[in-house]
Amino acid sequence: RLQGDWSSDVCSSDLRMPLIINKNIGPDCILGVWKIEESAEFLYRQILLTKPEHEYYLNLKSQVRREQWLSYHALIALLLGKEGNELEYDSYGKPHFKDKSHYLSVSHSGNYSSVILSKTNPVGIDIEKIRDRIERVKDMFLSQEELVQIGTKDRIEKLVVYWGAKEALYKIYGNPGLLCMQDITIKPFDYLCSGQGTAPAVVKSEVNTAHYTIFYRKIDDYILVYTF
Repeated sequence: RLQGDWSSDVCSSDLRMPLIINKNIGPDCILGVWKIEESAEFLYRQILLTKPEHEYYLNLKSQVRREQWLSYHALIALLLGKEGNELEYDSYGKPHFKDKSHYLSVSHSGNYSSVILSKTNPVGIDIEKIRDRIERVKDMFLSQEELVQIGTKDRIEKLVVYWGAKEALYKIYGNPGLLCMQDITIKPFDYLCSGQGTAPAVVKSEVNTAHYTIFYRKIDDYILVYTF
């Protein structure tokens, strides 16, 4: 539902929007990351919003929040390359496609927004700016065993990976009763400071115990984490 002269080409010099990542990460799974350099006013002119979406947008008071919200809507349209991707939000604020065509997860932080979509599998994504203040909240989402695993080398970046991994998994389940410290466990892994790395994770829910592979990569001073 874009109305501007944009295409889905990656890093095209003709576009004002820097699409950092646009790739298929599975048979029916697409990942996109956008560095936000446009104003909310510019983004708004490019996107055809439905009436409910327009009303939601008008209720966003922060300029940064408006830019983030509009950017992931534009990113979804670029990734799908088609109309009919109207979103609705559940009682927990999680976005879903109204036509149920894809599973969806979105995340934004600072001047980055990210999206992951799949036709067949639940997906989760998180992008976070690397900040020292994550040290202050580590005990809220990490077990003592995980804290020992993290150690001191590259500590802040690894803390952000753990946070992002648990956020992405929490989004897949969408269960407010799921506890990040007790029910979601990140197993030991060798952290890669560059390129893409992986980490094993386990989620214990009321239904079963599930094993996941977490994918992460550093982009500037942000960490992107996703899973499906």
